[in-house]
Parts: sequence; C-alpha cells; structure tokens
Amino acid sequence: MSGDALATYWVRREAIKTLRQLDDRTLRDIGISRCQIETAVTGDFDIELVRIR
Repeated sequence: MSGDALATYWVRREAIKTLRQLDDRTLRDIGISRCQIETAVTGDFDIELVRIR
C-alpha cells in the first residue's frame, strides 16, 4: 500500500468514525442514513438512487 493510499484510508476511517457519532436525525439532514455512511465516504453513494423518508 502506497503512502497516498494509506493516508486516504485513514482519512476515510476518521470520516466514517465521525459520521457514526452523529444521531439519525442529523444524518438524515445531510442526506444519508446510518447504513449508507461507508458508501457515502468512499464515494460509491449515488444520491439520485436513494430517497430517505
């Protein structure tokens, strides 16, 4: 794993950790649900395909 890849990994892990600390209402306000945290952080999240009620 290169230095850049390792740095990216740690930044993403920290973002996931931070988002997991938010309550469900706050997550909903920013447009994601708890089960979508990792895909939102990694960039695999497509807001057009998901609607949170």
